[in-house]
This record gives sequence, structure tokens and C-alpha cells, in this order.
Amino acid sequence: MSTQRDAAGVVAGDRTAEAGSGSSPGSSPGSSPGPSLARLTFGLGTSWLAVSSSAVVIVLAAPVPPISIAAMRVAISGLVWWSLSLRRPAPGASTPARAAALAPSAWPWGKIALSGLLLGLHFGLWIGSLTLTSVPHAAVLVGVQPLFAGIFGRFLGDRATWRLPAGVAVALFGTHLMTSAEAVGVTLIGDALAVLAAACSAAYLTVNRSIGRQVPLPKLLALVNGFAALSLGVGVLLFGGQAFWHVDAGWREVLAIFWLGLGPGLIGHGLMNWAARAVPVHVVSMVILLEPIGAALLAWFVLHQGVTPLEIGGALLLLAGAALTLERSE
Repeated sequence: MSTQRDAAGVVAGDRTAEAGSGSSPGSSPGSSPGPSLARLTFGLGTSWLAVSSSAVVIVLAAPVPPISIAAMRVAISGLVWWSLSLRRPAPGASTPARAAALAPSAWPWGKIALSGLLLGLHFGLWIGSLTLTSVPHAAVLVGVQPLFAGIFGRFLGDRATWRLPAGVAVALFGTHLMTSAEAVGVTLIGDALAVLAAACSAAYLTVNRSIGRQVPLPKLLALVNGFAALSLGVGVLLFGGQAFWHVDAGWREVLAIFWLGLGPGLIGHGLMNWAARAVPVHVVSMVILLEPIGAALLAWFVLHQGVTPLEIGGALLLLAGAALTLERSE
């Protein structure tokens, strides 16, 4: 999931900067046309499949401690993003002034570290919630990130319309229905951790938006994942108990963790970032809102976790409320 659910919000800052210069997102005068509708549909569909698998794969990675799963996931994603960031830019892609503006000495390191800390908290809380509640509950509740993003966006000067309070009201009613349903394997603590994870994800995206184009995107994602891995590593030492690993864990758990870093972390969020350069961010955000559907179907097929009619109704209302808060771009 999740989503570094997120990472499409990084591009929101890019799009804002481009709008101010009068150019369209991801384009420049004389640039080639953007990707076709077929490629965008395929890319977003692949992204949805990748991020939808996250919750089920996290459950399969047990009995590895949740905080260890989170630390290794972001470490893998960070290393791959860093290797991708080392590619040489295309000739003429940067000017001396642009290169000076993007020099590491000019980067907002405090914001980068804060973003990494928030991302680490997001994954630590969300993966922890999957040990205390069902996959459908965790996936739906963490999907309310757009609600918190709308609230936190006020700190960046975003204008809130009637859609924000209306969406919050609908989502709260849906949450009430979900949490009041009698379901197996669900606890209020687990549900609360998923909601807190959504808040941390929104805060992470808000910080990244404030960074904007000051840091090249691959390097930003690499550094943020690196700081997230560092903060989670400290968490393992402080709260992880006697072991980073589990004696009963084997190759299945190792492969599951690698998939989390390369599948949802790289493919899922990488494609979301790619698509967000060509279409409005609210279109990409729909992948996040549709993730619980894929996660619930996989949980039913792989883990045999079902849902009650009341949970389905509450989930639909909650996601509808989150979708209502997404402002449509002109």
C-alpha cells in the first residue's frame, strides 16, 4: 500500500511549480506528446494490482515483527530508487542555473528527514494494524488519506471548498458503520492504527509538496525511504523486543518482504508518479481509493477473510467520502 501511497503527492508540488510557469505538467515547449490513453490505463491498472497486493503479502510475511517488515520494505525501495537516481540526465535536460538550484547543499534536509520519519511512522503503524485487524478494515481505513490531505493542505494555502467537510462527514458515518459491525479478527486498536497511518501518509505527502522541485524526484524518494528505514531501524532497537527476525521465518517471508519493496514500493508507486506527470493528480489518487477492493478480493481468495454486508456498506460510504474531498483540476 500504501500510498508511500502515496508518492503521487510528491508530483503535486511539481505540478504546482509548472502551473506557475505557464507550462503543462510534465511537458515543455516542443516536447513530445504524453503517453497514450492505452498506456496510461495499463500503467495505472498495473499500479493498482501492485499496491493491492501489499496488505495480503504483509500478512504472509508474518511471523516477522511488523516494524522489521516496515524497515526492510523501505530500505529495499530506497536502494532501488537511489540506483535509478544515478542515471545520467539526457543532454540538454538541465541548465547550469537549474543544476545549481538542485545541488545537495541547497536541498531542504530538515524537510527530507521529517518526510522520512513520517513515512516510517506510516508503514510501521499500518503494518502493525494488519496484526490487529482484518485486511479489508486496514486497507479501507488507511485509504482515507485524501481526507487528511485536504485538512493538512490548508497549511500550504490550499483552498477548502464544501467538498472537504461534506466528505469528512460521509466518511465518519461510514467508519462508524464499519467499526460497529461484528466481524472476526477485528479490533478497535487495529482500526485506530490504520487511521493514524493514513494521517501520517497525508502529512508525509504535505511535506513532500512543500519540497516541490528543490530535489530531483528519484533522489527525493531514495532519501525519504532511507530516512524512513533509519527511523524504523531505531524503532526496532527500542521497541522490537529481543529479535529483528523470527526463528520460524524462512524463504517465504524473505520473498514476501522483497516483493513489498519491489512490487508496491517500486512498481506501484513508480507508475503512479509516472502517470501523475500526464494526468491530474486526483485521477491517480483513485488508485489509492480502489486499492481496498483489490486487497479485499485477495484477502478473500488467499486468506479466506470475508466481510459482512454492514462492513461493505460502511466501506463504500467511507471511500465515497474520501473521493468527495478530491478537488478536480481544471
